[in-house]
Amino acid sequence: MEKIAIIHYHEIALKGKNRDFFEFALIKNLKKSLTEKNYEKIERLYGRVVVFLKDGFAKDEVSERIKNVFGVANFSFGYFGSLNLKELADQIFDHLPNKNPVSFRVTAKRSDKSYPKNSQQISAELGSFLIEKFEKKTKVDLKNPELNCFVEILSKETIFYFHKQKAYGGLPVGTSGKVVSLLSSGFDSPVASWKMMRRGAKVVFVHFHSYPYTKKTSYENVKKITSELNKYQFESKVYFVPFSEIQKEISTKCDSSQRVILYRRFMMRIAEKIAQDERAKALVAGDSLAQVASQTLDNIFVISEAVKIPILRPLIGENKEDIIELSKKIGTYEFSSQPYEDCCSLFLPKFPETHANLAKIVEMEKKLDILSMVSGAINKMEIWEIKNSVNC
Repeated sequence: MEKIAIIHYHEIALKGKNRDFFEFALIKNLKKSLTEKNYEKIERLYGRVVVFLKDGFAKDEVSERIKNVFGVANFSFGYFGSLNLKELADQIFDHLPNKNPVSFRVTAKRSDKSYPKNSQQISAELGSFLIEKFEKKTKVDLKNPELNCFVEILSKETIFYFHKQKAYGGLPVGTSGKVVSLLSSGFDSPVASWKMMRRGAKVVFVHFHSYPYTKKTSYENVKKITSELNKYQFESKVYFVPFSEIQKEISTKCDSSQRVILYRRFMMRIAEKIAQDERAKALVAGDSLAQVASQTLDNIFVISEAVKIPILRPLIGENKEDIIELSKKIGTYEFSSQPYEDCCSLFLPKFPETHANLAKIVEMEKKLDILSMVSGAINKMEIWEIKNSVNC
């Protein structure tokens, strides 16, 4: 029998007239994630997506790749079966992962309402056929069965499987537009970027570095972090922006306590220019309210004022411990936990401002040639890209 992966989604099903757009985007991303050696084709089928798998497909690899495709709520490996329930019971029994379970149940769902039996009747009839095959050594347990036989009745065929694997849900990457994320090699910004991907955004990264005044550790870590995040969006781009000249100019002409605020305002301006070139509609920052000095509400307000583009902060209400736990789940923890020097550690003030005053900052910036400083950094930036690395 033909082996398939049955993919279910939740949020996409609520999209009404736009549902086709999201389903096709999901299929497109599944094709990017899965290697051709493992599958024949991918099709929509009555409110689900089915991956037709090749003989000898790598189950663990396929599982991991499907799980990382946003929009997938859960998925299962299973088979097409007969609409005749007696024949279907034979097929289910032949493919059981355990022929001698202590207990079992049948969980049936009738997608085609023209089928003559309802879901409860289907479950009961299939269960009675299977009890005969188990020779009554296995009991029915509807609450906590050792084996659950899932059956989905469609219009022309039936699908059956025995285990559901949870995925990340969300929306397919690319369905919510494009954003530019300010990416460091710490914990927060990679997790913030991942959360935006999960909401369907295509993420372009910008990393500010002070090399050669600081070590190149953060530069290399960001490449590793981006490679890990690329598992979720399949094509990625990083803008590496040299920031030390801007920092030197600020440190010589402005109050030391205001340096971090000024650094961040310049980062936002540069990121906004990149967003314009990328046709991105928002910036993304890994800020968590009051976690560090630059992330107090007053400072966030003053930093945000430097640009007109929206700045999204998906971690604004998160605790550090929760952010670190999520970094472990998504694969960035190993790289983010490495020691590094980021650009803000250069010329760091002893007592950074925690309650910035916008008027004071604007007056201070009059000492700086903002346009020249921004264009100077942009002219020296490098671009690093990953193209469909999962299919290599």
